[in-house]
Amino acid sequence: DDKTFTTRLEEVAAAGFKYVELKIKYAYGMHNRTDEQVNATFASMQQQLSDKGIIVWSIHLPYEDKNWTSISAAESIRTQSVEYILRTLRLCAANFPTCKNYVLHASKSVSPSKTAISQAHKSLMEMDEVAKQLGVRFCVENLVGSFCYTIDDVLAVIQPFDNVYATFDIGHANCKGYDVVSFLESLGTKLGTVHIQDTKYGSGNDDHMLVGDGDLATKNRPWGEVYKTLLEDNRYRGVFMFELGG
Repeated sequence: DDKTFTTRLEEVAAAGFKYVELKIKYAYGMHNRTDEQVNATFASMQQQLSDKGIIVWSIHLPYEDKNWTSISAAESIRTQSVEYILRTLRLCAANFPTCKNYVLHASKSVSPSKTAISQAHKSLMEMDEVAKQLGVRFCVENLVGSFCYTIDDVLAVIQPFDNVYATFDIGHANCKGYDVVSFLESLGTKLGTVHIQDTKYGSGNDDHMLVGDGDLATKNRPWGEVYKTLLEDNRYRGVFMFELGG
């Protein structure tokens, strides 16, 4: 929605932020619009961002419905999902040249299995070639309610690819009850970008709270340890992207 985007951009600029992550929806906007129409919208967005001096650090690819975007699903959905994601990727890359990180959910409501990993690999083999041609990379996110919430799942999906990295959502790991520092240490330099948010430890609820409003620091690890691990073990030099709700 153009009006909502403009309003949010004004708020972000007024708050002094320099970088943003854009969330692209497919089933609720792109699927019934031509490439020309999408390009016009994206070009307008990029112009507004440039006017505010705000840089697109990452773009969150569509994931909102398993029947639209699940790269680890059965073949009919997987094939369709790859098609939708690659269309989104090409249109975004043409309009948001500063963005090199594309956040990807490897699943939506898909249970962990060897089949899911195999399907995800098949999808990424097709999509990674396009990403390389465009000079960008996929960053697979650790999730909450579906396949790819454990470190083993995330590593199994990304490790075969030299241009595929992880998006580490700190709140997701915390609400699933994982030691966030151990998770980060396991990712090492395969970390591409981060989502910083607070949650209730082990609750399973993806609350997207401000840092300090959840209990990550008291029941998991102090935030200082988390940041130190990011900078030292992961050698992360990217944007600290806050993904907050409400």
